[in-house]
Amino acid sequence: MIIWFLPHPAAIGDFAAEGFEGDGTQAWHLLAIFVATILAIILKPLPMGALCMVAMGIVALTETLTIGETLSGFANTTIWLIVMAFFISRGVIKTGLGRRIALFFVAKLGKKPIGVAYGMALTDLILAPATPSNTARAGGIIMPILTSISKQYGSEPNSPSARKVGAYFMQTAYIVNCVTSAMFLTAMAGNPLAQGWPPDRASRSPGAAGRSRPSSPVSSRSSRCRGCSTRCTRPR
Repeated sequence: MIIWFLPHPAAIGDFAAEGFEGDGTQAWHLLAIFVATILAIILKPLPMGALCMVAMGIVALTETLTIGETLSGFANTTIWLIVMAFFISRGVIKTGLGRRIALFFVAKLGKKPIGVAYGMALTDLILAPATPSNTARAGGIIMPILTSISKQYGSEPNSPSARKVGAYFMQTAYIVNCVTSAMFLTAMAGNPLAQGWPPDRASRSPGAAGRSRPSSPVSSRSSRCRGCSTRCTRPR
């Protein structure tokens, strides 16, 4: 509420001029709603889905965006791809399929600690395309198994024995999780955002047409054509 009624900085107006109408007030109000939504998600007065629906309703009711603009994200095919991957990931976790895959690789490769690490890396690699949450993949499947195996090796967390083998497993799982999250579009929810960035503002920027280059520029420097002794300024 405080951000809503504060005057927006001049820099906001300059930036918003490329994508919004007006002097930037619309973008400032959208920022206020966004910040309030994030705070509400952290404080959890309601489930996340309900909070997002309330935020969308406020955006439409205050006419910060039109209803079509507010709901335009639901027309993005990439977003629905991520939603379907979330459904699959919940099934993988609930049915224990992810745990079975992990234990299969541990049984085949887990004779030594490095084999356990390779087994967990392969598990993460297989589950990554169908699990668009690296937190759920690492925290819900990989970490519990690695913690149990570490204890079998006598490496307890928060103790001097933690660096015996447990620290190695955890560091390896962390690095592998970061790598697999960047390998597939559906491996992390933030990847579609990275895919669509930066947006094409060339058509919306004022004066963009005036700054565009001609399709067939003529070289300002004269050059000799092949087979021709005269100097000319033909388009290259």
